[in-house]
Amino acid sequence: MYHFTLNVTFHAPLTPIYEAFHKPGMLMEWFAPGEAMVAQVMSDFEEGGRYRIVLQEPSGQQYSLTGQYTHIVPNEHLAFSWAWEDNEEESIMTAVEIRFEAEDADTTTVTLTQTGFMNEEERDQHQNGWMSCLEQLATLPLSDAFHDNASHSERQ
Repeated sequence: MYHFTLNVTFHAPLTPIYEAFHKPGMLMEWFAPGEAMVAQVMSDFEEGGRYRIVLQEPSGQQYSLTGQYTHIVPNEHLAFSWAWEDNEEESIMTAVEIRFEAEDADTTTVTLTQTGFMNEEERDQHQNGWMSCLEQLATLPLSDAFHDNASHSERQ
């Protein structure tokens, strides 16, 4: 089995970074690699709850990602299963674990590990995809104003 770990430091407070990983309105802003976009997010954010995220390429081709939240500690830790619905990969189900740590009031370190890959190629594709997504997350204005707007848009 293959895995990878990414350590990323964000110049943003802990709570908005943590929320960016599970609030649908915030995921829509960054959770697609490269030129792709998030077309839909459905999430029952609780341990045992399921999520489904539809990504769309500029060509219109869509890919659906699904999984289940296995462990949630607010502002500290998220763990969830990860599977593509197309079943085109050898790695049918992988696991993602994310740890969040506030370095100070405006700096947050995220450690993301994804495990369970059957081959190096799939591992590398996912690692590159996460790196692209995390770069997009780093460009978002994760101030309280953005946090409030994203939270508000979910209630509509």
